[in-house]
Amino acid sequence: MGTETTPSEIAVTTTAIPSWRTDLVADPVRHHLPRIVGAVERLAGPLPEVRIAVTGRIAGAWLATAAEAGAVGGFPLRTRIRAALATWRGARHSAAMATCVLAADHVLVVVFAPALLGGSEDELIKTLGHELIHAAQLHRPGRRASRLEDLRANHQLVERPIADSYRAEAQVCLEEAEAHELEPAILAAVRA
Repeated sequence: MGTETTPSEIAVTTTAIPSWRTDLVADPVRHHLPRIVGAVERLAGPLPEVRIAVTGRIAGAWLATAAEAGAVGGFPLRTRIRAALATWRGARHSAAMATCVLAADHVLVVVFAPALLGGSEDELIKTLGHELIHAAQLHRPGRRASRLEDLRANHQLVERPIADSYRAEAQVCLEEAEAHELEPAILAAVRA
């Protein structure tokens, strides 16, 4: 497992069994990361501690699920398996390229190497920028705590009123719109 830290202290790791596929994606991620981080911090705010894992879809789904389970204090194994399968199916069917999740003491960005292999460098920059915007959003006051409550409710660890679920979904939609809106500016900053 290869790990490298950028000047911004974001660790980039190729997980599971490093292969030519993960390396082909991890190398450009490492190359562009400092400029992407600078652009994200100027446009969306400071980043928390972030770790980036470049891996396949199955390993990535399990990593994301394990990180979220650690953030909320654990899920039963059956819940973890169900959540990992849902993440894997979503990544496979929607051609998702990356995801950003809360972990116990950091934010984890999982980059699905197979999805980015055939894409352009601009696509990789926009994808990584998009996910780092989500990381910056999770660093905003109160957002980490509210996201943890969302995770607990989503995995039926706590009950909450349906109105709170709707508010949480609306917040996610607003954050997604912000990330999409800032992608071109991040690409322009990296390419400048």
